[in-house]
Amino acid sequence: MDDQRPRARATKRGEADDGDVTTIVAPATPAGSGAVSILRLSGPETFPIACRMTGVNPSHVPSRALTRCTVRDGRGEEIDSGLVVFFPAPRSFTGEDVAEIHLHGNPVLVEWAAAAACALGAVPAAPGEFSRRAFLNGKMDLTQAEALADLITAKTDGAARAALRQLRGGIREAISPLRGQIVSLLTLLEASIDFSDDDIPLVSNDQVKERVSELRKKTGRCLESYARGHRYRDGATVAIAGVANVGKSRLLNRLLGEERAIVTEIPGTTRDYLSGEISLSGVPLRLVDTAGLREAEDPVEREGVRRSREIIAGADLTLFVLDGSRPVHEGDLEAYREVADRPHLVLLNKQDLPAVEEGALFRGSGRKATVSVSAKTGEGVGALLRAIARDLGPEEDAIMAEAPLTRLRHLEAVRKADVALGRAQEAAGRDLSLEFLAADIREAAQALAELTGEIAPEEVLSAIFRSFCIGK
Repeated sequence: MDDQRPRARATKRGEADDGDVTTIVAPATPAGSGAVSILRLSGPETFPIACRMTGVNPSHVPSRALTRCTVRDGRGEEIDSGLVVFFPAPRSFTGEDVAEIHLHGNPVLVEWAAAAACALGAVPAAPGEFSRRAFLNGKMDLTQAEALADLITAKTDGAARAALRQLRGGIREAISPLRGQIVSLLTLLEASIDFSDDDIPLVSNDQVKERVSELRKKTGRCLESYARGHRYRDGATVAIAGVANVGKSRLLNRLLGEERAIVTEIPGTTRDYLSGEISLSGVPLRLVDTAGLREAEDPVEREGVRRSREIIAGADLTLFVLDGSRPVHEGDLEAYREVADRPHLVLLNKQDLPAVEEGALFRGSGRKATVSVSAKTGEGVGALLRAIARDLGPEEDAIMAEAPLTRLRHLEAVRKADVALGRAQEAAGRDLSLEFLAADIREAAQALAELTGEIAPEEVLSAIFRSFCIGK
């Protein structure tokens, strides 16, 4: 039961002929011109290579402090004047000796310096190879490595804050105690099995059932957190639906703040969906204007309606738009049936025109609360945005405190653990042998170990780290 995190080891990409870990090099700043570019090295030959390139002996200067230097290639020819900083192992990002050389931000200079490092024995880093070494050397768990990539690519402040919370170990703080309780139960089960010849059992099936029930409450809360957490990373899709000519396209334009969709009085103008993105309460939203829901004779419009139905089926939220200036008719009711069982809000649009009381048919009766808006004037749009945020986005403070699951990989790992616990719970209820219960509990513990990376199959690591940028 003593699962160990994989320690530092070379991948095939980073092995020398003698099996030693190689020294890798890559730019740590984006490609292009700028004030400063940074070249990063990590590995056993980092300091000798950096010393040859800069003339600065790491033993003669303070660690983690910038030192001015002249950067030269392997033949001693000057490349640039810059700064160098040394990070001795293990107190570095990767856990290995790391050096960073700061150059003027010209891509040519960076290319020359990288070539010089390679000529002195370094090899170009693969995408995410620095972070992969940090993980393998125990500097971070797998969820923190993923959070690092998410932080770099975050499109909103909410996404950045959620990634930062995860980078600080938020998911590990939730998962590690849970896994510890599962391992504790497994240890008790195995002890009961080992000492089964004694007359005093250490644990009974009823006790197991009770403890597993408590564990499943915790896995259930983790699973529920994904519905909120992944929206900060991946965003949410909001479909704008309804029959033709109720103002869906004008509403899209109003929410986007630009004339994205063509607006006319002719029904069926939108033949295909149009989309745009906004940020709301830190959540990236993809707004999709769909074709009017009706039985169309035109084959192009009919295809647009089919696609609209697909979008509505997969949307996180649908804004069902009614024309508040006319009575609700059978077409509205028929279209509403397509969204009634999905998360949705009902909008009474065209509030700049005299309202018709029949719109009240959609108030109450178990339906979502109705929001009155005018896509033409902007009236009620603030209330609409608050309603969307209330339905889709948790409070930012809650995200920072909770650190919810944000990736499908996280969800699948916790779901696998929950399913295994469910089997153990059922087996305990049927008074099956403790061996059966132990097998299921062991599978649950392993699933959570895979989540944090204590058990990390090579294909999982490759899939995660190849999505990183080179130099990180």
